[in-house]
Amino acid sequence: MNGLQWFQVILSLVIQLTIVLGLAWGLERWTSSVLVKARVWSACFVSLLLMLMIGLLLPRLEWLHPWSSLGPTQLLAVATTEFVLGKCLLAIWLCGVGVMLTRWAIQFVRVRAFIRGCPEYSAEMNTRLKQHIPTEMAAPHHDQLLFLECPEELGPFCYQFHRPLIFLPPSLAHGNSTELEHVLRHELTHLDTQHPMQQFAQKLAQVLFWFHPLVWISGRRCSLVREFVCDEAASSDAESTASYLRTLLRLVENQTKSPAGGLMFGRSQSELKLRARRLVLEQRTPPYSGYWAPALVLLGAMIAAQVWLPTNPLSPHHSQYSPWPTWTASVAHAFGVSLKDFETFDRDLRVDELIEAQESP
Repeated sequence: MNGLQWFQVILSLVIQLTIVLGLAWGLERWTSSVLVKARVWSACFVSLLLMLMIGLLLPRLEWLHPWSSLGPTQLLAVATTEFVLGKCLLAIWLCGVGVMLTRWAIQFVRVRAFIRGCPEYSAEMNTRLKQHIPTEMAAPHHDQLLFLECPEELGPFCYQFHRPLIFLPPSLAHGNSTELEHVLRHELTHLDTQHPMQQFAQKLAQVLFWFHPLVWISGRRCSLVREFVCDEAASSDAESTASYLRTLLRLVENQTKSPAGGLMFGRSQSELKLRARRLVLEQRTPPYSGYWAPALVLLGAMIAAQVWLPTNPLSPHHSQYSPWPTWTASVAHAFGVSLKDFETFDRDLRVDELIEAQESP
């Protein structure tokens, strides 16, 4: 891809991302089921990654050709400017991605070092803790679940890379069984609903689209919605809700720091207020309410992926779509599939002809 193509891809992606994120916000506000809200955001961040793949691997529709009325001098000036801007935007984007990936890698190394420093509870203690898992949440894959001891100031949280881990402070592991059951319900819901994988997709989207503020705002909302899902799973009626809120308050008051990369039981005082208010005041909705909302996000993303700014002044006037990107066409050619990886010949838009027309009296 040359500078003209990168200029079009980056600017068009900003618009496409905004459309999909706006759609996700609208659907998230429309549905009242927290489970559907979480699925909407998961579909949203997966859609963002898919749109980037579509932009880099597939040809682009050419809806309009607004440059056809320009003369050779104007076309060359626009093409030269966009070529330089495209290269600059690509360099800035890649530098930002490199910085974000470096920070992510450092964070991952620190989390893994922290995990290695957390001692495992004894086999007998692990067995006892698993006995506190509610019957309705018991599953065969919980055999791989491992409980580790974490400092009191961190509070409980879960983590999953190769195997699911739940970190419990000693006061909770050896303390009140009701509090322990609340925490286990919360953390197991994180693991059973694939929240670690969803968090990975969200983080990857934030790394790749670091320049878009709405991606970061949506990421914070998505993290909060995941906590809503686990809060509902941990409390079913008025009595259990009151008990759960007391547990949440006590643990958050003791929590003074959080390990980056973990799914925390209590994250901050402001989030605690939102979660407590929702548990007390909002009525719960069955998970099938708004079931089709995630599918609408994916459909909207596929439509938005066809929204491309007609920025390339050298695209042929009568072309309906751009050539296939070189890397996609090369792979297809290796398997004997012929793809159009060149611009349709248009004498009025050939660079050498434009220069000749510009220099001719």
